[in-house]
Amino acid sequence: MHKISIRIQQYITGCTSLLFLVLVLLTPQAYAQSGSAIAQGFQANTANLGTGALVSLISTGQPMITSATTTNVKNLVGVMSNQPLVELSNNSKANAQVVVSGSTQALVSDLNGIVKVGDKITASPVAGIGMKAINSTEIVGIAQADLSSVKTTKQTVARQDGKTVEINVGLVPVAVNVSYYSVPQGQQPLSSLLPPFLEKLANGVSGRQVSPLRVLVSALSLVLGFLAAAIMLYASIRSSIVSIGRNPLARESLRRGFMDVVIAAIGVLVVSIAATYIILIG
Repeated sequence: MHKISIRIQQYITGCTSLLFLVLVLLTPQAYAQSGSAIAQGFQANTANLGTGALVSLISTGQPMITSATTTNVKNLVGVMSNQPLVELSNNSKANAQVVVSGSTQALVSDLNGIVKVGDKITASPVAGIGMKAINSTEIVGIAQADLSSVKTTKQTVARQDGKTVEINVGLVPVAVNVSYYSVPQGQQPLSSLLPPFLEKLANGVSGRQVSPLRVLVSALSLVLGFLAAAIMLYASIRSSIVSIGRNPLARESLRRGFMDVVIAAIGVLVVSIAATYIILIG
């Protein structure tokens, strides 16, 4: 009888293990989402925080979260989730679970370039949606899959300059580990040469983060345009003064020639400004 009881227990244990294995194989994504994430409870300042949204802390007397953007990226805390493995909370008013460690699905866009495995994910100008970090900044974690490998939707968002841009947004598995990402020295020789005000100005004009190379090329284009216009005006003025000294009667024709040069210089400036803008938004 004892042997029969042991065999029955072994049979039940085997069936249970087999059932668990089948469930894991059938629902690997769900298991990956809830099987490795640790969440902490917070009070949200809005009810519009959906699963996968990046959130930041608000500077108030009690822990409260809001959608993460580039303006509050320094206060990044994690990713909204409804299926964490472990929930840690001592806040009786907590109505939102935020994954602060482990793997979970996060809303990611291609606003700052195509996201691939291993890319660092940071907050974007679009509230709650992440993007690839290309500059030193606070990050929420590391992408565990390509954005192109998951289902995405197209969204039209407004840039900082008021114009709209179409982006692809999808839920990408991210290994959450909020930290400060510093671009390796070998990968940031250009950014170290950029004055902070110039980088900020370029980001404001384009409505997104711009790579240091684009900032330098656009700045060089603008400087060359102004330099070319200045040389044209200087040469025309100098030539006109010399010509008037030699032949005072030619003043009228020289004035018309100078106006032609001024119009040409303005044309050069317009072209250089347009080229600079195209480089920044391209």
